[in-house]
Amino acid sequence: MVCPPELRRLYHEERVIPFIGAGVSMSVSWTAAGVAVRGPSWEELVSEATRLLGFEDPELARMRGKDMQILEYFKLKNSGQTAKLKNWLNRLMNPPDDAFRNSPIHRELVALEKCRVFYTTNFDNFIEQAFRIAGRTYKVVAVEAQMGLRHEREVVKFHGDLDHPDQIVLTESDFEKRLSLSTPMDYHLRADMLGRVLLFLGYSFRDPNVSYLFSLFTHQFWEQPGSLPGNRAYIVVADPSDFEIELFKARRMTVIPVSRRTITQQIAELLQQMRG
Repeated sequence: MVCPPELRRLYHEERVIPFIGAGVSMSVSWTAAGVAVRGPSWEELVSEATRLLGFEDPELARMRGKDMQILEYFKLKNSGQTAKLKNWLNRLMNPPDDAFRNSPIHRELVALEKCRVFYTTNFDNFIEQAFRIAGRTYKVVAVEAQMGLRHEREVVKFHGDLDHPDQIVLTESDFEKRLSLSTPMDYHLRADMLGRVLLFLGYSFRDPNVSYLFSLFTHQFWEQPGSLPGNRAYIVVADPSDFEIELFKARRMTVIPVSRRTITQQIAELLQQMRG
C-alpha cells in the first residue's frame, strides 16, 4: 500500500477531509469483564434490532427487507422510538482510554494537523475520545446551532449522535430525507467540500453513503467551470476487484487497495504516509 502522491500534496495544502465510517470504530478493541469487545458494526446494530423484534435469526429478517427497512419497521413497532437500540449502542461505547492509545488508526487520525474538519457517519464518540486523550482541541458539530463558528478542529457528526437523538439518520425514511441534500448538515458539507477532497475510511463499495454523495455532488457542482481538477475523493477498499475500481473511477474516486487481513495497520500506514 502506497499513498497516492496527489493525496499527499492535497493534504499538505489542507484540502483533505477524512470521512469516517463504521469500519474505523470496529478497529477499536478492549476487554470488559474478561470479554474481548470492539466497536460496533452496522450489521450488529441491525441484528440487535431483529433480536428485539423477536426474530431468532437475523437473516430471517433480512430475507424480508434491507437493513434500513428493518430499522424502519423497528421504529414503527416501537411507537416511532429507537431508544432501545440507542441504549444498546451506549453500552458498547465506553472503551477505556488505552483502547484509543492502542488503536493505530485513531493515533494517526489525531496526528493529521493539516486536516481541520473530520466528518463521520458513526454515532459513537470514538473520534472525539481520541482527540481528548491526545490533548487536541476540537468542536463537535451535530446540529445547526453548532455551525457558523469556525474552530481549530471540527468533528462533524453527519448522521447525528447519541447526544442529539432527534438528528440521528438510522431508518429508511431518515435516509430518504438525507438524500434530498436539503438539511443544514448537507449545506454544511457542501460548503466544506468546495476546493477540497474526501478521504473515505471504513466504508465498503455497497455503502449507500458513498453512492449518493458522489452521484449527486458530481452533477451539482464538481463539473462546473473552475472546479477543482482531478478526482474528488479517495476511498480505502479491502481487496478491491476491477469491477469496484472501474465503477469508483467513473465517479471520480480513486480506490486505495489494502489487504483485508491487515486493513487496520495499512490504513494507519496510509495516514502516516499522507502526512509524511
